[in-house]
Amino acid sequence: MDSPDIEIPGYTIHAEIGHGGMAAVYLATQDSLNRKVAIKALRNSAQAEFGQRFINEARFIAGLNSPHLITIYDVGQLEDGDHYIAMELIGGGDVVENAERFTRPAPILRLVRQVAEGLLQVHDNGIIHRDVKPSNILFRDDGTAVLSDFGIAKNIESDSDLTQSGFSLGSPSYSSPEQAQCHRIDITTDIYSLGVVLLELLLGYNPFKGDSHTNTALNHIQLPVPELPGDIGYLAPLLNRMLAKSPSERYRSCRELIADIDAILEGDESRQAEATLPFIRRRRLSATPGRRTRLATAASCALLVAAYFGFFYKTETERKIDRLLEQAALSMEAGRYMTPAGNNARNFYGQVLALDKNNFQAILGFKSAREKQLDQYLKQGAQALQDGRLQKPEGDNALHYYRQALALDQDNARAHAGIARVLDEFIRLARVEISESDFSGAHYYVDSGLSIEPGNEVLLALSTELKEIQEQHRQQELQQAQKPAPSQRVARQSKPEPRRKQSSVRTHLRNIVDKFRDVIDGDR
Repeated sequence: MDSPDIEIPGYTIHAEIGHGGMAAVYLATQDSLNRKVAIKALRNSAQAEFGQRFINEARFIAGLNSPHLITIYDVGQLEDGDHYIAMELIGGGDVVENAERFTRPAPILRLVRQVAEGLLQVHDNGIIHRDVKPSNILFRDDGTAVLSDFGIAKNIESDSDLTQSGFSLGSPSYSSPEQAQCHRIDITTDIYSLGVVLLELLLGYNPFKGDSHTNTALNHIQLPVPELPGDIGYLAPLLNRMLAKSPSERYRSCRELIADIDAILEGDESRQAEATLPFIRRRRLSATPGRRTRLATAASCALLVAAYFGFFYKTETERKIDRLLEQAALSMEAGRYMTPAGNNARNFYGQVLALDKNNFQAILGFKSAREKQLDQYLKQGAQALQDGRLQKPEGDNALHYYRQALALDQDNARAHAGIARVLDEFIRLARVEISESDFSGAHYYVDSGLSIEPGNEVLLALSTELKEIQEQHRQQELQQAQKPAPSQRVARQSKPEPRRKQSSVRTHLRNIVDKFRDVIDGDR
């Protein structure tokens, strides 16, 4: 995908007009309709997660319907397995290129309102954009504001919460405090980012932007909203609510935000018409008039679309950091916190820190990967214990997972409690086997428990008890073996009786015969 001469059936590719760590952007013509389009093509097919996120981006955008959101034309797959998205080519530049249009409060408020309308559709469809910033707000030729680049969008209901997993995606200069701290986010994080855009347009600079990612993140967390100049001070309540540090104190929806903007726009038009922005002459968002012209050549397309996709990087090192952070984010999402070796989040964050030791996202991610791995081991241990996998199979049993957890945190109370439960279960099973006179099974459980904790008093006592019971059974068996069988004793006692009875009968018969003989002799 490094070559600009890629081929996509149905499209004529003119030139590569932007690229970053994960994707390249091409100016192309859709042959069937003969219209110019921007094609965003994935540059890394080795990681399946990249492709899945890419497809998610297309689905997110295609499922939305608003004039203030970019239009998706097509999504497909290249011969090498990479994916691409063909989308609307916006010809009016971004906020930076149109800064001179926003020198008074009313046009700025109308711009923010249009973006809020787009975000309303995004949020109502269960999506958080997470990267609202000036370069992602484009303008069609008729001046309509369009929100673009859903590359890191997130489903609100998704269990795979990237920021909850302990890492931050998005642009630090416009990230909410909770996003900077890698905490759970909701739709109000987009409202905060839009508030930063509003503040930057009003002041001409971003007061939260520091000299490093770390300082910028800390500024979002700690710095209060700066006071507005007198002529635009009436906008302070709106800004303070959009930029509240706590999500619970912000607008709960873009509907509320739009209603307040409408009230301001309708409330005092004369004051808005007279209000000027005192810092216009030193605005950092200023752009030359030439940048306002519509797209006419491939060169101007390159400037426009590259800014649109946010793919300009100052140095190769920054580009590498971006790629590593993306790989770390996907590893966290996939649950590869510290394993397998060489392809896990902690490894990628470590590589970032080797390039930039103060990288706030990598510092938090490196720590979070360890915490997430620890929590995963504890959950796996609990499940294995519930399933009865106490010590087998190897590598997938309760004892294994709890020991892995202790390797990360030797004082972890949950891991120690889990091993104690494994021992209790061995004790219970041993007693069951003893009650059923299965001494071999009882020995197995007792020995298994003692291999975990050789000094366990209950198991040692149970081992002694088991030996005593076995000895008693052995003695009883010896005694039984030495005694004659009951049937044999009865046989020896009963045999003489028939002989004694038989001798007595014979004597009696003999006496009768003798008497008959005496009678017969007497008659004679």
